[in-house]
Amino acid sequence: MGFFATFTRALGVCIITFLATFSILTKSMSEDFNFSDEMKTFFNYIHSFEERFYDYRIRRHLDLIEGCQIDVFVSQVQKHQIYSMEAFVKKFSKEALNKFLKDCDSTQHEQLVEHTTLNQESFAPLLSTLKKTISELPQASIIQRTSDVREGRLHENKRYVSDDIVLIEIDDESLSIINSWPIPRENWKTLLDNLNGFGAKVIAFDILFPEEAKSCGVISPDQIFVESIQSYQSNGTNKVILPFSLQSNLNSNVDYFDELPFELYGSMLNNSYQNEGTTLLKTRIESHTWPISSLLSAEPELGYLTMDEDNDGVFRNYRVAADVGDIVAPSLGFRSYLSYSGHEHKIIVDEVSSRLELNDKNNVELNTKGETKLRWIGSGVNYDSIPLYRVLQADPNDQSLKKFFNNKLVFIGSTATGAHDLRNTAIDPKLPGVYAHINFADMLLQEYFYKPSEESIKYSLIFLAVSMLTLVLAMFFGSAILDIVVLIIILAATYYLDYKYFILDGYQVQLFFVYFSVLATYSYVTFLNFNKASAEKKQIKGAFSRYVAPSIVDEMLDNPEKLKVGGEKRDITCMFSDVRDFTSISEKLTPTELALALNRYMGEMTDIVFETKGTLDKYIGDAIVAFWGAPVDIEDHVNSAMDASVKMLEALPKINEEFASKGLPEFKIGLGLNSGECSVGNMGSDQIFAYTALGDNMNLGARLESLCKFYGAQILISEYTFERMDKERFVARQIDKVRVKGKSEPVGVYEVLYSYHPLMQDKKAFDTFNKGFQNFIAGEFEQAKKCFEEVLESHHHDKSSLRMREACLHWIENPPQAGEDWTITTMTTKG
Repeated sequence: MGFFATFTRALGVCIITFLATFSILTKSMSEDFNFSDEMKTFFNYIHSFEERFYDYRIRRHLDLIEGCQIDVFVSQVQKHQIYSMEAFVKKFSKEALNKFLKDCDSTQHEQLVEHTTLNQESFAPLLSTLKKTISELPQASIIQRTSDVREGRLHENKRYVSDDIVLIEIDDESLSIINSWPIPRENWKTLLDNLNGFGAKVIAFDILFPEEAKSCGVISPDQIFVESIQSYQSNGTNKVILPFSLQSNLNSNVDYFDELPFELYGSMLNNSYQNEGTTLLKTRIESHTWPISSLLSAEPELGYLTMDEDNDGVFRNYRVAADVGDIVAPSLGFRSYLSYSGHEHKIIVDEVSSRLELNDKNNVELNTKGETKLRWIGSGVNYDSIPLYRVLQADPNDQSLKKFFNNKLVFIGSTATGAHDLRNTAIDPKLPGVYAHINFADMLLQEYFYKPSEESIKYSLIFLAVSMLTLVLAMFFGSAILDIVVLIIILAATYYLDYKYFILDGYQVQLFFVYFSVLATYSYVTFLNFNKASAEKKQIKGAFSRYVAPSIVDEMLDNPEKLKVGGEKRDITCMFSDVRDFTSISEKLTPTELALALNRYMGEMTDIVFETKGTLDKYIGDAIVAFWGAPVDIEDHVNSAMDASVKMLEALPKINEEFASKGLPEFKIGLGLNSGECSVGNMGSDQIFAYTALGDNMNLGARLESLCKFYGAQILISEYTFERMDKERFVARQIDKVRVKGKSEPVGVYEVLYSYHPLMQDKKAFDTFNKGFQNFIAGEFEQAKKCFEEVLESHHHDKSSLRMREACLHWIENPPQAGEDWTITTMTTKG
């Protein structure tokens, strides 16, 4: 490899690696660079590809095995049996449930019991109830609660989901039973009273209360709700959290508070702006979503609902805290965690970074908006949940519900399809928004969040360096197979390591840019190798194409092993072409004129051969030998050869016009075509050989060409070619059945008509000739003679009609004797 080629490869690899490295660095440091808005938009667009790829890998972790894990499934059955087996089975596909029941009926039954806290006696009734519920469940009620990706599966990492969090779902069934929206405040009183009795510790509403309820009584529904909140919080440890929303766009005309509501100061966060000018992005509180004053008089905790989607419309980040003016306010998920855990954490914003300090060892990174990336722990089938109407209708003394809710963080949110609270998230394109708040609260409870971005960048660059180095080293061996094998190994190994270890440990390895770099390098070097090989092939082709057909050159370049003496059997169609009376023509011309005429004729004919995917075998004086179907397989080689022969005849008049203008004699040609199996390949010595075709079928094609003058035809084909040609595309008439010299078996001979053939323009005469020929074959010589004479009345020079009329007269005068075949003409010469 020359210096320039080596330099080109090295430069390309360096540029690709630099682009990937720069993209990885700008992923988390773009805020530190002084980029223009256009550049930031560009980088956000580039990074969205990595985000989507990471979303896919997260989903692979969260949706998992066909069927159900035994311990998780039975645990879910136990928990949900307390309110409704029907509601529970709707969370899973019928296939998953049936698979579970099949396992229960198999030899794994004892193993199933071992995986649960149930004994043999209590497990059997549970399965019986489950079977009965599934069998009675109509197919239409098996709904897909989240996405097709998770249908029929449980999440493998159920172990990360906290048992401290439950969800009360405002689902379609609950709305149908309550039959009112907004839900009456009296219902919320019943709910709080029941949850208070069941021992719930914190209740977080993902429902706005911006308007007063309509009232016709002495005591308003709002006051009833207020009293229930006060009663619930009266022990000093229980908390109710109400939501509001923020306005991120300060140029918006949506109503907002000019001054902060004083009630918010009770929910403000402990924060620290260590440097002047280092703050989170400013936001405002929307007044039209702020809870009504009567509810605020009950002194609930407050948290905002607002989340911003990424540029591609996917919600990946969760706004933990927001600067609303004088204070930093918490989100609903963050406030729920603080109220439940009793901890107080500080928001730190300085010139280095923004972060939520949890303890001496753990911090949660925040961006300038106060957002952190959600590390999804689970969704619908993971978290314990119960429909709203079940809690409203529950017996206050229900011991199973007391166990279900005792000391729990309870979220209340909508999962109904018509509630318009579905978010396009990294794990589900239609995930109820309440799960974002649940997941963030769970992240903090479990301390299950992402590693610092610096560590993820470090491992991303290590992945990139090792992958690139491995690929470049493999390419030095110059083996295309080794290159693709190493490439596949790199892609598979990096994906496996990320999937099995790094994602689980909370690293955001930017595999997209690693893959981009590796694939771009492989493509770039492969392109250079291909370009080099193409240049070499072009050089070889330019030299050989002057002597052999381009298709043969391509075959030789693609299969060098074919450059050897020998051949193979191939089904082909051969064609022999010859100029009539060429000897007398050559005697009338000077050598220069002869060369000019012959080159013009042969150049046109050869071009037609190549245009129809034929192979030029050889020139023999004025004769042209070609075939179709080798070395490149042509499925329809018969019609390709037929097409070439007709085009040759139709190109001849124009050539003869040029000859006439130059005082050169007219060329008349004859062509013979035959189809069948021949030996084709490089024939000759090891030093000098030619690609040609040999065999009886080639010989028959040559005999047909030589018979053109005898029959007065310009294109003759054998019955083997006639049987396989497209009869709707080409027209031919049988003119004889001949036994050529050297062959014992007769063969049918057909004349192919071309555009200016007299019978091509006279269908009646063509049909009359065919009728006469069939009469002749049947031995009806008088009727045949009449037909041929009828053709001759309008086409006096049709030699085939003249010959057949003479044959009819002969057999009329000399009737055939017993055993004598009048249908066959035996040739004693080659033509």
